[in-house]
Formats: sequence, structure tokens, C-alpha cells
Amino acid sequence: MGIKEKIKNRFLGYKATSESYLKKLRDSGAIIGENVVLFRPYNTSIDTQNPHLITIGNHVMITGPATILTHDYSWSVLKNKYGYVAGNQKPVKIGNNVFIGWGATILAGTTIGDNTVIGANSVVHGKLEGDSVYAGNPAKRIMGIDEYYKKRVEKQLDEAYEVVREYKKRKGSYPPQELMDEYFFLFTGGDIDNLPDAFVTKLRLAGTYDESVELLKSNKPRFKDFGEFLDYCRERESQEGE
Repeated sequence: MGIKEKIKNRFLGYKATSESYLKKLRDSGAIIGENVVLFRPYNTSIDTQNPHLITIGNHVMITGPATILTHDYSWSVLKNKYGYVAGNQKPVKIGNNVFIGWGATILAGTTIGDNTVIGANSVVHGKLEGDSVYAGNPAKRIMGIDEYYKKRVEKQLDEAYEVVREYKKRKGSYPPQELMDEYFFLFTGGDIDNLPDAFVTKLRLAGTYDESVELLKSNKPRFKDFGEFLDYCRERESQEGE
């Protein structure tokens, strides 16, 4: 461990890294699967009061300062008025292959099904279907995951073009293909022996490398290569008067 890591661990404790935070939770009794990532561990709050009430599946991405609660201390108001201790503790269960967006709050008693996307700043409670996209406060089902997949694929070309256009405006040149590592399915398919490292890294994400490689091998890209994709961008810029 390097000096920077040691200093970070000393001052941030178990919240220093995703690994140390998850280890703390597991050691305390939480059930947490494989390939779970906390992208901002120091700013994320997962209820350590009742870790035995937390279950998180495999391939769960928690992107930013999210909150996961297993209790609700609002009963203190009732105690102050009536004297009665009316506890409120409930389990939280997060399924496999779940994305929790920036700033989301998962309230006590929530169950999130497999293959589900939780939008940024959502407040989540109750039983959420799998294969779905939820967003809002309170979070509501926006669409099914199949519809979301279709929409994301349909938007790839326009988004990739916008990335290229803005890069050229700022840098005065077109981006290297490594920078387009989220859009390479547009211009890559079949021969995958000489992929840039950035593309390989993306293929390895979420533990589905083999599946992604097979899909890429059979992929019929819109452009034969990166150069043809850039030619498209140049032509589109010209048509739009950029």
C-alpha cells in the first residue's frame, strides 16, 4: 500500500475505498454479492445500525453520494408526545445487476428487483419490479428495461456525434478513437484482435466480458471503421454549418 493510500485509510477509515466499506458491511453481518462498487464511498451512507437487515446482490453499481437506510427514527416524535417507543426497522434487499444513480435514497423496507436502474436523486420505497427503470420522488416505474435498452441503442449515433463535435470545438481537432470507448459498437465488429485498451476495459465491465465479446464479434456496425465514423461527423458538421 502506497503512502497516499495509507493516509487516506487513516483519515477516512472504512469509507476510504469501496473495498474497505464493503468489507466493513460484510464483517458486520450484511450480505453483499460480487462486483459491487461504491463509486463515492466517503459520501455514501449505508446504514451500519442494522447491517443484518441489508442484502445486496451481484453487479450492483452505486454511483455517488447515495443513502441506504434500514431504520426510520421519526418515531422519536411519537415518543416525545406519547412516551411509547414505536420502533421502525425494516430490511432492504437489492437484487442483481442494479444501478443506483447519484444522490438516490433507498428507504427502509425497500426491495429492488434484478436488472433495475434507479435514477439520480430518486427516493425509493416499497417493492420495485425487476427489469425496470425507476426515477423520481417518490420513485415510480418509468419503463421496462427492454424499452430502455432500445432507446439507448437508438441514441448512440447522435450522442457520439455530439461528443465528437464538442471535442473539436474545444480542442481544435477530432478525438482519438480511445476517447469514444462508450460508442465503439458503432464502428467495431467482427475482428476484435487489435482493440484499443480502452475498449477492452469497457468490455470487461460488469463481469460480462465473454458475452460482450461474442456480441461484438457478430456486431454489424453502422461504419466500417473509426475513420468512416469521423467522415460521417465531418459531413454532418458541414450540413449543420458548424
